[in-house]
Amino acid sequence: MALTAEEVEKLKELKRTEEFKKNYKLIKDELVKRDRQGVDMAAKGLICLFVICYLPRRAGFPLAVILLFVLIIIPFFKSKSDIDLNAIYKKQILNLILGAILPKAKIHSWGEEPIEDVKYAVPKSEKYNQFNALKFNDERNLSVCNFYAWHEEEYKSGKEKRIKKVRDFRGVLYALTLREVYQGHVRIVPTKQLAHLNIETQGKYAGVLEGEQKIDVEDVRHNENYNIYCTDEIAARKFLSPSVLAWFDEQISDQGLCAYLKGNKLYISKYTNEYMFPVPYTKKKLSEWSVEKAALYLKDLSQEAKAMASVFSK
Repeated sequence: MALTAEEVEKLKELKRTEEFKKNYKLIKDELVKRDRQGVDMAAKGLICLFVICYLPRRAGFPLAVILLFVLIIIPFFKSKSDIDLNAIYKKQILNLILGAILPKAKIHSWGEEPIEDVKYAVPKSEKYNQFNALKFNDERNLSVCNFYAWHEEEYKSGKEKRIKKVRDFRGVLYALTLREVYQGHVRIVPTKQLAHLNIETQGKYAGVLEGEQKIDVEDVRHNENYNIYCTDEIAARKFLSPSVLAWFDEQISDQGLCAYLKGNKLYISKYTNEYMFPVPYTKKKLSEWSVEKAALYLKDLSQEAKAMASVFSK
């Protein structure tokens, strides 16, 4: 995938705009500031260490504690910035780039898909968060967003009871509206064989739910790598066309692809263990970043989402 001559020219124009220059400078200045603070904190930490090691213990330890507060802890909290790099990069920089190469598309802070539906496209969990949603604003209502699901567990630390967050899913969620409305719902869940035990497992993905039945298809490879649950077998088999089954077979290596169809709304989750739109959080990463690279990243992401959507639009 490459940028067209027209896209390259639009990106050059973008880099000359005051709005882009302003937002880019905000990010650059903030990263320079953080880098200097890191070096400054390290130097002050060495001073505290020197005091502990080379002054008599009775005088050195109390003095080191005082210096720790005066030189490091208090300045750290006073220097905390109000600048949100994540918001500036995604809502400003990336959206400006999208305006040049994909005028209809836009990144929003939060996803808006109903949790009561999308929860069936990921492993069983208790809490869900969809954020940084890229909406293409097309006739299929195609979107892709970062998705995180987790639950909380209680554990003991000494005599105290504490709560820890346990991750169940970290990846992306695709959503689109199909032309045809299907009766009931269909779930396609990834499975795998446990080594040496010849036992199939689908992890934390739900098994047969109330009102569902498990069905197989003529595609043996698909049956070996996915479980299909539905409430209307006729509608499910109509949806599971040869091209749809072939597409799922091509994704087997991911071992983290799950789909949920309800009516004409399709949700597909992909466990990637990472999020889209990584922010260049250091001076080094920012120096390696460019408008053109970011544009290619967005364009590739768009092509992948649209290629997937086309499979279900035939």
